[in-house]
Amino acid sequence: MTSPARDSADTTDDILRQHIHDIRGHLSPAMLRADSLALSKDEHIRQAAQDILTALDAATRELSAMRQLLAARRS
Repeated sequence: MTSPARDSADTTDDILRQHIHDIRGHLSPAMLRADSLALSKDEHIRQAAQDILTALDAATRELSAMRQLLAARRS
């Protein structure tokens, strides 16, 4: 039998996992659009797209790290 505190922590972890999933979903269209812009003939647009992709990649790495921390807490 688990304690009420553990049940509460599990619920919080599940909520956080859902938020991480949702945030990644919100970032996906931006990544797709930036990928498209990276193919532009205009060098400034390509560089801007690369800057956006770099920032989005960093954000998704942070979300992955958060998800791994949550998984480690569950173990």
